[in-house]
Amino acid sequence: MHTGDTVVVVGDGAVGLCGVIAAKMRGAKRIIAMSRHEDRQQLATEFGATDIVAERGDEAVAKVLELTNGDGADAVLECVGTEQSNDTAMKVGRPGAIVGRVGLPHEPKMDMTPSFYNNITIAGGPASVTTYDKQSLLKAVLDGDIHPGKVFTKSFDLDDIDDAYQAMTKREAIKAYVVVE
Repeated sequence: MHTGDTVVVVGDGAVGLCGVIAAKMRGAKRIIAMSRHEDRQQLATEFGATDIVAERGDEAVAKVLELTNGDGADAVLECVGTEQSNDTAMKVGRPGAIVGRVGLPHEPKMDMTPSFYNNITIAGGPASVTTYDKQSLLKAVLDGDIHPGKVFTKSFDLDDIDDAYQAMTKREAIKAYVVVE
């Protein structure tokens, strides 16, 4: 991703929301967050999203293409891991785009044909935080420039860990904060 790029973030969980922060920090001029949940849409906007797309599937692709004048995005961050989210990520990138896949894959296979014909670069895997510039991220948090901790929307005691997971599953919490005393 380069300064001035248009970025699409597919997914509105903690990873996707932090992806919005990262795109903003890297200088994206337009950040399209794909989200169906009002609380997450508000947080994505606060973090720097310029547009929200609530649609899914072909309707989502059409909406992103409409927002980008038919061009598609320069970079796409896929943060879900489903077949539909990966398909969407491939279809909303412009020819020559970069698609970063950080959503844990749910499907054993993926059709790579669209990426071949559109010359899309695909990379992904678990984030290796030791690889990136930890000092600037830590400084941005400590200076109050970014607030990634806002993705922790509910607190639970360690004894209530099952409730914490259920709250995330039911979309009652973006990310659960577990208090250990």
